[in-house]
Amino acid sequence: MHRLFKFLLPAALVAASCGNPPATPFEPAPDARVIPFRGNVFVTAANGSFYEEAPKVIDTYESTLKSWNDPATVLSLFLRTEGKGILHLAFRAAQPSGTQSTDFTFTCNGKVHRVKVTEPGNFDIGDFEVKEPGYVRVDIQGSGAKPERAQFFRISRFYASGTALAGELNYTPEDKVGDSYWYRRGPSVHLFYDFPAGDAEWFYNEATVPEEGVVPATYYMLTGFSEGYMGIQTHTDGPNTVLFSVWSPYQTDNPGAIPEDMRIRTLRKGTGVTAQDFGGEGSGGQSFMDYDWKPGRTYGTLVHVHPDGHGNTDYTGYFRDETGEWHLLASFRRPKTDTWYKGAYSFLECFDPNTSIYSRSVRFGNQWVRMKDGTWKEVTEARFSCDNTGRTGMRGDLYGASDGACFLLKNCGFFNEKTAYGTRFTRTGGGPAPEIDFESLENL
Repeated sequence: MHRLFKFLLPAALVAASCGNPPATPFEPAPDARVIPFRGNVFVTAANGSFYEEAPKVIDTYESTLKSWNDPATVLSLFLRTEGKGILHLAFRAAQPSGTQSTDFTFTCNGKVHRVKVTEPGNFDIGDFEVKEPGYVRVDIQGSGAKPERAQFFRISRFYASGTALAGELNYTPEDKVGDSYWYRRGPSVHLFYDFPAGDAEWFYNEATVPEEGVVPATYYMLTGFSEGYMGIQTHTDGPNTVLFSVWSPYQTDNPGAIPEDMRIRTLRKGTGVTAQDFGGEGSGGQSFMDYDWKPGRTYGTLVHVHPDGHGNTDYTGYFRDETGEWHLLASFRRPKTDTWYKGAYSFLECFDPNTSIYSRSVRFGNQWVRMKDGTWKEVTEARFSCDNTGRTGMRGDLYGASDGACFLLKNCGFFNEKTAYGTRFTRTGGGPAPEIDFESLENL
């Protein structure tokens, strides 16, 4: 299922210069933008398995440089500009113990600058031409550390100036680097659906992930509700899964801290399904099963939300595979909750910062809600949204649209399309309501 990603080094990066004279430290312009290393630099090429090597170079959670001494490793600085013209760059370097020198190669839009560093300080890189507004990528490679395999000089920040920086910029500034883990994950993008008035009991949605939209560590979430969500996932170190989760009404990231009367109860679960507590991003009950879903095929999810009449609400998630067969994930009881289906949404999320250099995408279609009285109503309106990473301008690679029949979401990968927060979409309706044997679902 997971594609093998190949990392091809630009010719200018294959061998960094070893004969340059040492650069002289200099003072950046007072009005230069400070672009921190943390949150803005990613590993884009590495020897061996990228998913094993990238976290060894840049810390996944702190976004700091851990170990960098391989000339084949490429780090890339990304920033998004609304302007075009000249981008002038400089950088600050720190000297690791035992390192005598580093020859840096900086490449952007085919232009190469080489800088030899033998002492800590600020050093000039030079000018690059930005021909169009959008994301700028600067590839960085090191070589020449002495003794052999010593660490390269550490880059802690860049200084950017020039006409290309006119207008809005998308990058992680110094005062935000404490949250750079989230910014390096890229923006999560959402669709909030317009539900009909009345008590909704069931929500059905379909998803198709195109071949180019499949990236490890992605959650393609179909049927979200105010208290949880359900969808399909890819992983960097395991099989594809289907996931259904319900949050506890007790707010904590530690499931062990939830009082007994606030815990999510598992009422039943399907064959081959694991049901357990979860924590870290809120806490509650989750269920999942391995399923080798494929790109280009359409899958469905159905979530049932029903108050039990005693101050609790039951949530049940079902998955329909490409053959039309239904699978039960689980049925959970959420205490101190009395609600029907509310807050319907879908989202697209990267959950590993190392993989956010790749774009993922998905098509959501054929949305239907079944009301408490048993009538089906089609859902054809949705509003685009994104998380704090997109809203605050840390990342600009976020996109939503309608292609007529389906709603589209795309994120990550530093593409130049950008959809405004709150944009509304309409898809073409008029299709038949889903044909579902609800009695059979109860017997799964």
